[in-house]
Amino acid sequence: MTPVLNGEFFRADDHLYQSDIANAEKIQMLTGCVMPLTQGNQMRAAVRVLNRAGKDVEIPSSQVCCGAINSHVGDLEKAKELARENIEAFSKGDKDEPIVVASAGCGTRMKEYAPLLADDPEYSSRAASFSKRVVDINEYLNGIQLLPGEFSIPRVVTYQDSCHLANVQKVRDAPRNLLKSIQGVDFCELKGSNICCGAGGTYMITEPEMSKAILANKMEDIIDSGADTIATANPGCFMQLENGIREAGLDVEVKYVTDLLDEAYTKK
Repeated sequence: MTPVLNGEFFRADDHLYQSDIANAEKIQMLTGCVMPLTQGNQMRAAVRVLNRAGKDVEIPSSQVCCGAINSHVGDLEKAKELARENIEAFSKGDKDEPIVVASAGCGTRMKEYAPLLADDPEYSSRAASFSKRVVDINEYLNGIQLLPGEFSIPRVVTYQDSCHLANVQKVRDAPRNLLKSIQGVDFCELKGSNICCGAGGTYMITEPEMSKAILANKMEDIIDSGADTIATANPGCFMQLENGIREAGLDVEVKYVTDLLDEAYTKK
């Protein structure tokens, strides 16, 4: 399963992406490991949406992997090391700034830095404060006054819950609310949207046959939905669905919710 590369890499380089809106609030953003390499265009779309929401977006250059993959394979010591590095990276400037995360798996790991470092006398308190600042991008956008896009997007859209977002972070309604707010979108629920697509963190690598079987069932549900677009909230899910659609020969696009919001703002 070779991932599709979507545009140039998105780099964590301390850049501040400024909003055109006066008195914009500054937030920080995790780039993650997978999205900047395979989904650079999608990262740029997420930043544009945040800018349109009146947010200046800072990308700290010293940030590192969130540690989720290490946790998945049982390497908790490395996960703790990475957690400490991220706490340092995102602690410059205003320590109350939201840390917005576009990857559900990364956000889940970062929201759990507090229990991960609970026994660390130097970082336990800082980890608890850090985790309170972490927010999924869909959760964040749904909680602010987001102006609707100027353009109509004539799409039939369904949504696949990312397990980390729905089951761990308990964020289920926010992505759907955002999709339903887009002019022209005909939203339809996906049968079994709460059932894993088969990506499962490292599952698609460690258990490829089972992962493919789960994915095949998901493709049937997508066909039955009648949607021409399936949205999701995690890069593993995105790549898994993208591969399944390509192998099944379906005329369906995979998008993040923020891709569609951006399209409503910038459609030409």
